[in-house]
Amino acid sequence: MKILIFSWRDIRHPEAGGAELYVHELAKRWVDQGYPVTLFTARPRGQSFRDNIEGLEVFRAGGRFTVYIWAILAYFLVLRTRADVILDVGAGIPFYTPLYSKKPMVCLFFHVHQDQFLVELGPVLGRFGKLMERHLIIPLYRRARFVAISDSTVEDMRSAFNLPDDFRIEVIRPGIDHGQYSVGSEKFEKPAVLYLGRIKAYKRLSRLIAMMPAVRREVPDAELIVAGKGDGLPEAQEEVERIAANDYVRFLGHVSEKEKIRLLQGAWVLASPSMNEGWGLTVVEANACGTPAVAFRVSGLEESIADGESGMLAESDGEFTRDLITILSDEAERNRLGRGAVEWAASFDWEEAAQKMLDIMRVKATEG
Repeated sequence: MKILIFSWRDIRHPEAGGAELYVHELAKRWVDQGYPVTLFTARPRGQSFRDNIEGLEVFRAGGRFTVYIWAILAYFLVLRTRADVILDVGAGIPFYTPLYSKKPMVCLFFHVHQDQFLVELGPVLGRFGKLMERHLIIPLYRRARFVAISDSTVEDMRSAFNLPDDFRIEVIRPGIDHGQYSVGSEKFEKPAVLYLGRIKAYKRLSRLIAMMPAVRREVPDAELIVAGKGDGLPEAQEEVERIAANDYVRFLGHVSEKEKIRLLQGAWVLASPSMNEGWGLTVVEANACGTPAVAFRVSGLEESIADGESGMLAESDGEFTRDLITILSDEAERNRLGRGAVEWAASFDWEEAAQKMLDIMRVKATEG
């Protein structure tokens, strides 16, 4: 069975995040089992048109929006013979592959975007994105199998797309590489709040920065470490200037995988102020390193955090701030949540996720 994946980014894209990691972790395991896997994705400046990443054949063309046009051309010129089944990844806007392919298809959904389109694309393009997502996806993909990465995403899909209760959507949660993510030898000397990931408007880093003065009134030596980059960085830096927080908010930019793990192990708490996620992969990675997390009770994050066991879920900025203060100032509570975090993270496995998706694609390929 030849597997063809259409995804907005690959793992080497400068803005690669949890969605790209999810696809890559599954795909490389399919390659290891002997399945030919091809990925079509956008081509950022400086990267090659063709690549091989751990056995995964990668074709790149186009930018943020033109990638969808190039996908059609690439399909008819090169990719059509490389597919017995197609995995169309909806990490933003799916590729609408049923418009040009009749191959058996699985549509993978990370989260419903709706309001996020307005935040990221503005009022004009954002409304267009909302309309496309709400009204085109289900009719076009009516013959496809749908997979979501969380129960929260399934609930959001049913609501946004007005789906009947018997509309079938499989759930395959992300895994964890337990060989990489594990408890470190010690925490950082100073109380450290860590933000790790892409810096986008919908992830609301500025909102977290605005909470830090209140945190420091209770924990005077607390600091915020920001690891990642993205087009939301200028807004975050402006917030730091506005509240005069340069001495306790540090921007590290993009970090290596080794440095990422060191940060996850050393932080006292991971903070995720996002407005919604399909899942909180970084949250669970932090948990595997013995670090509890604080997030808002929103789609995806409310499912990836076991509230009161692996971290805390907040309903408001005030509650989010209080949760951070509690974890930073109460050593016994921090240690309790750290132990719970490790136990929680142990239940997530990439091998299991890869096999579940492979089984679904096999069935779909057989159905034709």
